[in-house]
Amino acid sequence: MRKFVFTLQTVLNVKRALEKQHMAELSACNARIREFERVRLELIEREMGQHEAFRRQLSEGVSPAELQLWGIANRAARERVEYQDKVLEQAEGERMRIEKKLIGVMQERKILENLRDKQREIYRAEQQRETAMEMTEFLSHEVFEDQTGSTGSRGG
Repeated sequence: MRKFVFTLQTVLNVKRALEKQHMAELSACNARIREFERVRLELIEREMGQHEAFRRQLSEGVSPAELQLWGIANRAARERVEYQDKVLEQAEGERMRIEKKLIGVMQERKILENLRDKQREIYRAEQQRETAMEMTEFLSHEVFEDQTGSTGSRGG
């Protein structure tokens, strides 16, 4: 009896490997996004702290030079947050691209697995047919020998 062989097993193995690779990429990307979000939150908290310090100093009185320095510091803090927003946006875009690739590979893998299952069903049906034919042939041969009285080894 021959063994079932899926003709596209190599392709299926490649798809499974790609799926694992894309899952690892997605996991790494998600970790980077969490880190970027943490940094962004830290920058916003620092900016809010600067605003609070500025308000306290403003109530005590500030010189025009100090006011100008606060303005520069505020712009710099805002630019850091905006930069982090862009970094985060790019990472989100990367995550979407990876997810899209992953979904495509998962769909291709599933199609191949379904094809393999159908081929296996056909193989099993074929094996059952062959077994049934062999049994029928064997039984008909036995019946034929019994009817003719020839048994080959029984000598007559």
